[in-house]
Amino acid sequence: MAATPATNIDEAIRAAREEDFLRSLNLFLDIFGNDDAPSIRTPKDASGLSWFGLVLALVRKQMKPAIELCRRAIELEFYNGDHYANLARVYLAGGNRKKAVETAEQGLKLVPEDDYLLAVRKSLGVRAEPSVPFLDRKNPINVSLGQARHAKKLADQDKKKR
Repeated sequence: MAATPATNIDEAIRAAREEDFLRSLNLFLDIFGNDDAPSIRTPKDASGLSWFGLVLALVRKQMKPAIELCRRAIELEFYNGDHYANLARVYLAGGNRKKAVETAEQGLKLVPEDDYLLAVRKSLGVRAEPSVPFLDRKNPINVSLGQARHAKKLADQDKKKR
């Protein structure tokens, strides 16, 4: 008995959740990467797109298609926190922390109790205020003082470990 596309999507999502991203990518490519790919009609299909986007970004570093897949999932199912969390992780993998935070915050406005989204938002952290608040964050004085503050923080953490 052949596995149905829904079963395959479940398996691919499970692999992604378990951080077996290469296996997940291969499963998603088997599902969506051929001519007889399923039509996107159900919440499970939207979840498949979202998780496929995440593994595409993490494994192949293909950010543009990954972002498009996650955004499409949000269009189909805007009330699912996983889609916002995955898009935030894609932005972070692409080096755009600001967009990652904005996406997570946007998702939390709609689904404030979503555990996965809350965990992703927490992992993004909170930026410290600029050292000299009346200067722009990118001002060389703020940059230098911020780097010194960060270096001190790392040194203090290293001392505590010893």
